[in-house]
Amino acid sequence: MYGRLPYKLPKVLPRKDVAKFLNAIDVSTNLGLRDRIALELMYGSGLRVSEVCNLPVPDICLEPGEEFVYVQQSKNGRDRMVPLDHVTANWCRRWADVRPPDAKWFICTMTGTRLSERHIRKVCYRLSHKSGVYLNDNLRQKPVHPHTLRHCCATEMLENNIDIRKVQEYLGHTNIQTTMIYTHVRPKALALEVRARRRK
Repeated sequence: MYGRLPYKLPKVLPRKDVAKFLNAIDVSTNLGLRDRIALELMYGSGLRVSEVCNLPVPDICLEPGEEFVYVQQSKNGRDRMVPLDHVTANWCRRWADVRPPDAKWFICTMTGTRLSERHIRKVCYRLSHKSGVYLNDNLRQKPVHPHTLRHCCATEMLENNIDIRKVQEYLGHTNIQTTMIYTHVRPKALALEVRARRRK
């Protein structure tokens, strides 16, 4: 019904490993806090790493009850509005209080310049080693990649029974086939049915 599966499914982390990975960041420093926010936006809101780095200050709203990110001209050239959960919004408020006030980008260096995608990738690799959280790929351990956090976001939203069309819109997928892939990553509903069968 939904077409063929890709040759390889996206790799995701258990929720406890995501928490362990994120908590390995030292948020007592402004740089650590900034890096935590960048990763929270990918995990909590499903943003791509490029969308995090290119986020202008006016495109994030942190007013109570109106927390959202306006993603302009994403990968598919379409704009979308992404609601922020309260955890991500609270982290963003902490960063908003200490970030360079004149910087054009919300996630930026301490001199106000744009943060590079390469930097965020290096942060992820470093945190993998620090936390001991890795992706298992054909019996090999690989460090966590920024896109892994977006994969985790999509998978967990579907596990929480959020409608797949809403997840598609949230992530900015042009084709629902792309979103459908995540139903196969951790097929929770199928697993429950299989286990229930053996209890009868």
